[in-house]
Amino acid sequence: MSQLPDSRLTAWLIGALICSGLSSGIGAQDPVPAFEVATVKASSTVSPPMSIQPLPGGRLEIWNYPLPRLIEWAYGLDEGRLINLPKGFEAVRYDVIAKSPEPEPKRGRMQLMMRGLLADRFKLAIHHETRELVVYTLLTDTGGAKVVVLKTAEPAGPNPFRMTDAGTLIGTRVTADMLANVLSNQLGRPVRNMTEFTGRFDFTLRWAPDAQQEAAETGDRPSLLTALREQLGFRLEARRTPTDVVVVDHVERMPTQN
Repeated sequence: MSQLPDSRLTAWLIGALICSGLSSGIGAQDPVPAFEVATVKASSTVSPPMSIQPLPGGRLEIWNYPLPRLIEWAYGLDEGRLINLPKGFEAVRYDVIAKSPEPEPKRGRMQLMMRGLLADRFKLAIHHETRELVVYTLLTDTGGAKVVVLKTAEPAGPNPFRMTDAGTLIGTRVTADMLANVLSNQLGRPVRNMTEFTGRFDFTLRWAPDAQQEAAETGDRPSLLTALREQLGFRLEARRTPTDVVVVDHVERMPTQN
């Protein structure tokens, strides 16, 4: 089971939250949106920690992002759905500074602009396929959910998840969909929310970070699968199911000049 440093978790989750409305910003007949201006360069030792920062005025700052994560962010992909990327692309990270022509772009339009930027600067070419993948489904356990629905209608903040150590995840005003998204990164496989649990909730989840299998529990902490049932009242089931994937046909390691 891959472990996610706190900075990467925050960066990935911000991207996942923005991507949740990816199709809402453009219609079938609309032209593909593009950034008004954008610079892409390899990250350096003075680059800020890994993050995605949508800013006022239609600005976007991305720091220390590997190319695979940029592609996943642009296409709204969870773990395991980006196929055929050449080896070694995780090693180089990039900084992106861009500005939308719209001062307040609709949710999802930044990702559509990033798709065009990746095609232009990295010569990215992809196609979609449906493949049989092992995915997890997030379900409500037999005894019912143990999290409590909050009375407030206030949405999640900009950083709704944080990790205090490799096996402690804290969520604030999150939904079951959001929980499924972050579990996908921990498990390295897509996780689909099928709990039918509505509302927002807070939680703290503690598990043994090295315990991949349900029976492989260490120390005073259970595995992730056991912790989900015992602490949150949810469970994960692995299933093979047809899943949309993005297959990389071509991509270049270094971007063209700005």
